[in-house]
Amino acid sequence: MAVDEFSVPAHVTKKLKELGYSVDTSMDAYIQAWYDWYSGKDDWYRDGYRDLQGRRRTRNRMSIRPAKRVASEWASLLITDDTQVSVGADAANGWLQDWLDRANFWPTGQMVVEKAFALGTAAWALWLDVRDEGAEVKVRRYDARMVRPLSWDEEGVSACAFVTRAAVAGRRVDQLQVHAPDPETGTYHISTYLFSEGEEQDAGAAGVIADFDTLQDCPTFGIIRPALENTVVDLSPFGQSVFADALDAIKAVDLAYDSMFQEVELTAAKVFVDESMVDVRSENGKVIPSPRIEGRLFRRLAGQDPTKNLISIYSPEIRVEPLRSAFDMALAELGDLCGFGQQYFALDKSGGLKTATEVAADNSALMRNVRKHENVLRGAVQRVVTSLLNCARIHCGAAIEEDFGAVKVQFDDSVIADTQTEKNMALAEIAALGVPELKQRYLIDWHGFSEAEAAAAVPSAQLLDEGF
Repeated sequence: MAVDEFSVPAHVTKKLKELGYSVDTSMDAYIQAWYDWYSGKDDWYRDGYRDLQGRRRTRNRMSIRPAKRVASEWASLLITDDTQVSVGADAANGWLQDWLDRANFWPTGQMVVEKAFALGTAAWALWLDVRDEGAEVKVRRYDARMVRPLSWDEEGVSACAFVTRAAVAGRRVDQLQVHAPDPETGTYHISTYLFSEGEEQDAGAAGVIADFDTLQDCPTFGIIRPALENTVVDLSPFGQSVFADALDAIKAVDLAYDSMFQEVELTAAKVFVDESMVDVRSENGKVIPSPRIEGRLFRRLAGQDPTKNLISIYSPEIRVEPLRSAFDMALAELGDLCGFGQQYFALDKSGGLKTATEVAADNSALMRNVRKHENVLRGAVQRVVTSLLNCARIHCGAAIEEDFGAVKVQFDDSVIADTQTEKNMALAEIAALGVPELKQRYLIDWHGFSEAEAAAAVPSAQLLDEGF
């Protein structure tokens, strides 16, 4: 395990049960196993063997961290700095764009998506900092180990708890936040509980509002999951890791990688020298033979023919191509099982992995899977952004229209599609047809304009006909 690795404490689970919730822990073992592969801490990486004296030894296998690479690649494909989210109302959209820049939302969003694809689940959740000088709304990130769904159905999770660590006056505490709708009003409440050394503390004394009514009915969190069926626990609110079905391929990749460089080490040139050249004489005249000198210099065994050279070199032949082929084959299977297609992780001539732009043009499997994951991710973004705008208007005094329209998410698909060609085609249609609505659609689709902003920037066809 990693140093101080996080897990939900027993006293937090006990508190949830006292609040009347039945806590589902059926996925905990799988999430922990996926985290071990993601972090490279799984026991498989410690290879056991016996030395010549029969003693048990272990060595750490060399690894390229395939599980982390897979999750990281999916995050970089789905979330980029060019990902856009917007709403139709002008003031609301302006406030949202400013908040996204200040919060560094997309770069940090890439991190939470990486964890979601590694562990099967992650979440964004609102956090309100309410002070005398004013309130500020933030969005926090949680991975699967910190998420405890409380109420869910086919449409998704409607109530959820999030468990983290915090520090109050220099003292570390466990923090439990329950996001759930009030059964009478339907508005979402954020309830906070603090624990120190297993004992519940007074949240108010720590300057924390124990029960905060958001005064709006949109869920204050967004659950992120890969667009994959959970086949390990049926009907679970948790998702499944993107590499859950590729653990054997992960082993094959690292076995081939480890074998290649074990081969390099084991076939390195070794120099054997005669005993007379490596004997060490102590001050009292005794001869103490050195069995091995640091590096790859060895003492020739006693009894060897003295007529031979005093120095001999042993350099066995290295098997590069067979091992490279095995490594390439394992990478192809890893890419295929994780949804990228067989060519995504292919080695190029120099021995490095190809980039996404080199393989995406003819990789229909990758394109289909990106679209599938985008559709699921879009729902999580829309939920948390809707709640964000509502809370900013109600509690922070932000100049946001009450009816700001639907939240639209535009993903940047330039890695898997020729975005510039699509833009040029749209511009060509605008030039050929001269329809103002096409110009408005271009501004909305490619530049993140709201409908109101696009309409203001480009007069409609009706206005042009009337001479305005």
